[in-house]
Amino acid sequence: MSAGWENWSGSVRCPGAEVAVPADVDALVATVRAAAGERCLRAVGSGHSFVPFWQPGDRLVSLEKLRGLQSLDGDVAVLGAGTPIHAIGPLLAQQGRALPNQGDIDRQALAGAVATGTHGTGRGLGSLSSAVERLELVDGRGELRCIDGGEVLDAARVSFGLFGVSTAIGMRTVRLYGLHERNWLETTEETLAAFEARADAHRHHEFWWLPNSDACIAKTLDAIDVPAAPRLDEIPFGAEGERWGAAWQVFPSARELRFNEMEYAVPAERGLDCFRALRAALRAAFPKLPWPVEYRIVAADEGWLSPTAGVEVAAISVHQDARRDARPLFDVAEPIFRAHGGRPHWGKCQFLDREMLRALYPRLGEFHALRADFDPQDLFLGAWLEALLGRT
Repeated sequence: MSAGWENWSGSVRCPGAEVAVPADVDALVATVRAAAGERCLRAVGSGHSFVPFWQPGDRLVSLEKLRGLQSLDGDVAVLGAGTPIHAIGPLLAQQGRALPNQGDIDRQALAGAVATGTHGTGRGLGSLSSAVERLELVDGRGELRCIDGGEVLDAARVSFGLFGVSTAIGMRTVRLYGLHERNWLETTEETLAAFEARADAHRHHEFWWLPNSDACIAKTLDAIDVPAAPRLDEIPFGAEGERWGAAWQVFPSARELRFNEMEYAVPAERGLDCFRALRAALRAAFPKLPWPVEYRIVAADEGWLSPTAGVEVAAISVHQDARRDARPLFDVAEPIFRAHGGRPHWGKCQFLDREMLRALYPRLGEFHALRADFDPQDLFLGAWLEALLGRT
């Protein structure tokens, strides 16, 4: 048991919080049962979400000891829910397998990344939650439950811990593969003119736009056989270069500077128009902003509350130094995202209200009804999520 906790960026702090660290599933069950009827219980992983899922006064439970590859059945790998993404690649590689996709940050715990719809990029490639085949969790009664298909799984894929504390997650995998990464600088006009063709031609394509220079860093990743002689030197952000290796080695990039982030999933056919509007607004309001705007494509999935539910999206994100007030930047960006039909990334800053979310997620009422079966006493709900989503 440790005391006090804060998230990665320092934007959420729970001073004096009790953080239980159960050694195994039985200990987690006991922790949940002991919390029933008391104050809110919320799970913590790496704390790489920027929103206040956790509040002062909550009881916190860490998943850091629920790690590792538990089994591999065909193409489904069952992993401990607290396994950090950076540990999954080498574990699967020993079995000749790999995740179908991941993002360029790999510090998150698997459970948190799945529960918030965290993703990489690539036409036809979905979020981490879209690869979930099975969820094992401890519900609000302290019972161990397994969800292995159907609409219940689609509801639980992206559920922010509201169905229970995850213990293990079955992830669909693919044959081990390599990636060849290329980065280069070009004008924004060149990037926008070529984007759709590049997204079709490469397994992964994305770009970062730099407001202070009005230039772009373009990036492609193409599948290759795992090379016998990898080249894995980090490409400094903003530099041109290439590297190659096993996919799990090439996906991540170093993120040493801390920031807060807002991201919206805009229907892909409106994505570039949204970016153009955002570019104009930021050039006017924040012409010296050194932090980039990132633009990626993510495939549709079936998650009821997934930002990519039912539609291919352009995921567009803005960043601000964690030492600065990000709200002025986000207040400029968010109305533009909303005007283009965007849905917020659940783990990143957003300032919508309950009615706005109901309009974006027509199955929210069904979600609440199902959640009530898993957590009838609202043990996992928490003040911020209750204010945002309501109870029914």
